[in-house]
Amino acid sequence: MAKVEGITIELGFDDKSKLKLRAIAKHAGGLADELDAIDNTWMCDCGSLDYSDHTYPSGSLGTRVCDKCKESNIIPNDNELPTRLEGSD
Repeated sequence: MAKVEGITIELGFDDKSKLKLRAIAKHAGGLADELDAIDNTWMCDCGSLDYSDHTYPSGSLGTRVCDKCKESNIIPNDNELPTRLEGSD
């Protein structure tokens, strides 16, 4: 099998272009965080995003109640949920 060679591309930027690319990179990170938050927003099975959280006096367990259909769900402990896919480090 033939060896595949890599492609090398050299780009030259002036100072303004470098600053523009840094600004894009900075805001791309913020945008990714915001899109992540949207993806992880709780939504009831009925499609509503509106809810009320209720905690018990012990504070160890709580419920999330949908304001629209009144369905009640146990609030997950965020410390026990994975935040990254395994092997994605």
